[in-house]
Amino acid sequence: MEGREEGREEGIRASRFEIARNLKTMGVATEMIIQATKLTTEEFEHL
Repeated sequence: MEGREEGREEGIRASRFEIARNLKTMGVATEMIIQATKLTTEEFEHL
């Protein structure tokens, strides 16, 4: 079950990055993207 949970969390994280990239492309402010996706500033900078 532990592997399943890790896979689920990885999928959620990947979705957050995809959403952040899309919002960035749409011109949404960085602060709003970070707040909406719950990514850290460091994670966002690596998009």
